[in-house]
This record gives sequence, C-alpha cells and structure tokens, in this order.
Amino acid sequence: MSKTRAKAADYDIGTRSIIQTAIGIYCATLLSNDPYAPPVKELEWAKAAWGLACDHHEVKTPHDAVVLKLITARTSHLRGQFKSKAHPAVAAVYGFDTTADANVVEHNRALFLKLKQDSAFIFRCHGDILDDHTGIYMTPAIQQVINAVLFKNKGDDGIQWTKYYNPFPVQGFALTITAIECAINEWETGVCEMIIFKEHEYSGIFRSHLASLDEFDTMTASIELLPRLLQQVYDNGW
Repeated sequence: MSKTRAKAADYDIGTRSIIQTAIGIYCATLLSNDPYAPPVKELEWAKAAWGLACDHHEVKTPHDAVVLKLITARTSHLRGQFKSKAHPAVAAVYGFDTTADANVVEHNRALFLKLKQDSAFIFRCHGDILDDHTGIYMTPAIQQVINAVLFKNKGDDGIQWTKYYNPFPVQGFALTITAIECAINEWETGVCEMIIFKEHEYSGIFRSHLASLDEFDTMTASIELLPRLLQQVYDNGW
C-alpha cells in the first residue's frame, strides 16, 4: 500500500474499519492518560491502538507511517470536540445571553467574573445562580459536554469502548473542565468572542485542573467521592 496516501478513504474498506477502530481506541487512551501528551507518546499509543484494533477485527495488518499519522491527527481534533460542545453548553447552563443590549452585555460581563472567581463554574448551579460553592464538580455543563462528545447514541465511543470509559477517566474529566473554562473565557467582554482551544495556552490549565482533582480525591478518599462522581458520569452517559 502506498505511503503517499493521506486519507483513510484511500484505503480498502477492511483497512478503513481497522483505522476507525484504532482511532476510537487511541482517543480513549488519550482521555485515560493524557490528552496533551508529547508526540513520542502519541506515536507509541497510536501503534498500540493499531495492534488492538487488529486484534478486535481478528486480522494481522501492518501499519504504515500514513496510518499512524491519521491516528495521531485525532489528538487536536478530540480536544476541539470538547471545546465545540462546551461552547453551547456554557451559554445554556450558566445563562449567557447573545442579545445586543448594553444591560445584557454588562450582565454577561458580571457573570463571567462571578464564574471565574475561585473557579466558581465547577460548582452546582441553576442558570446564573450558583449554590455558594457547594456541589463541587456538579455543574451540569460537565455531563452535557461529555454526553455530546462520547454518548450521542448507542454506537458512540463512550458506549462502544466501555473498558476505557467505565468509570469515566479523570483525565477526560479534567479536559472537559478545561474546555468549559475556555468557553467561559469567550464571554470576558460581555460579548461572545470565539477563542481557539490552543494547546500552548490550555495544556497548563488542564494540568492545574487535574492537580486539583487529585487533591480533591486525596481529601475525600475516605468516602471515595471522586470515584463515585466519575462512575456517575459514565452511568449518566447512557
């Protein structure tokens, strides 16, 4: 098979099926380990995903450089999916308004500041009414984004690859929170201005959220609060 091919569609139907399966496994691996992994790790995981995909289809088909590139190209696409789904979820859950009115713009600006202060957006809320920093990690925006990316229907990745998503991985949870924060940042001026989910700007924010989740897990270990929360996310994805 020629290495000059650049699209999955250039391969025969059997190979395309393996590629699609490998991509699903690769994305699950990213969300279970590190969605901002370095290229060397991405390549390692792509090769492993290809091997697992071949096992899944009960075939032995060697990969080539183009296949691996097709798989690793899904990294930025996956992160972009979370951001694109966070954009409408943030407006709906927190009550941002696109009306071109000075009072509305001021309301949006005040809401932005309120949500960003002490990461208030991660707590339970009802529209723009926050529960005074109670119900940590219980904002409905988290479940909405995860469902939109991974649980759209019975054939979606979150259900197809149960072994990776049950319970929901904490790294994927942290990426969801990061995408939500990016979508909230779009309202800083009171008027929604699209922000690109750039790796160099948001990888550090992702790691900060992941560290906070680790600290939360340690503090609540006696009642296993984070594991229960992650299990609930998966259960509510069906």
